[in-house]
Amino acid sequence: MIPLPLNKNVRLLAEHPCGIFALEKPAGTMTHPNAPGVAAAKRAMLVADYSLKQECYLVRVPGCAGTQKIYVLNRLDSPTSGVVLCSTNEQVARLARQAFETDKVKKIYYAVVVGNAPTKAFWRDDLIREKTRPSEPLRVVIAPRRGMRGAQEAVCEIRRMGGNAKAALVKLLPHTGRTHQLRVQCAGHRLPIVGDENYGITPILPAGVRPRLFLHAAETAISFPWQGVPVNFFAESPLPEDFSRVADFLAR
Repeated sequence: MIPLPLNKNVRLLAEHPCGIFALEKPAGTMTHPNAPGVAAAKRAMLVADYSLKQECYLVRVPGCAGTQKIYVLNRLDSPTSGVVLCSTNEQVARLARQAFETDKVKKIYYAVVVGNAPTKAFWRDDLIREKTRPSEPLRVVIAPRRGMRGAQEAVCEIRRMGGNAKAALVKLLPHTGRTHQLRVQCAGHRLPIVGDENYGITPILPAGVRPRLFLHAAETAISFPWQGVPVNFFAESPLPEDFSRVADFLAR
């Protein structure tokens, strides 16, 4: 593995000889910058140039000419923390992205929600992007009726891990990967995620807890064929301590 110009509080979780590896992204850090240039990468996982066209960082390696491409395989919203997969190998990146696009990657998230979360439930919704002005942030909502043009099906399991009818820590197992999916589905099912300024709720937090979106990508498991053998890659990011504390506080 080449030396990675990791930004503050970003850490390497796991790596595989084929070139795939996992980083832990803190809340508030961007998966990648939205503009080229190192200056734009100040809030991103890696402090390096980024190619929006190739979907990769361009990392300069000391003592070597040119740059090493670091392909980003999945994205987390800036406020969301947890596992992000990357690859130094273009072919591996292509195979891994195909697995994400065909919903063959297993992911586990945790969230703190306000409301009476079910012990276990299965959600199937159609999500559609709202029309907004160019200067306004992107918004996604559950479509008012199934089968609307432009809508995408979003499927997710939810399991309550603790709490009561007021608030809870929940485990979310998405079967699909749609833009803002978990944030929108939780809000649409009357379980807004704590700290979500666009779709959720921003209640008073316990003393000493910093405001953030309480949504964390805890586990990612991916499989794909590589040079005639299957690659089974798994990465895990521990649940931040504040999650249980906030859930207990709001459940009082």
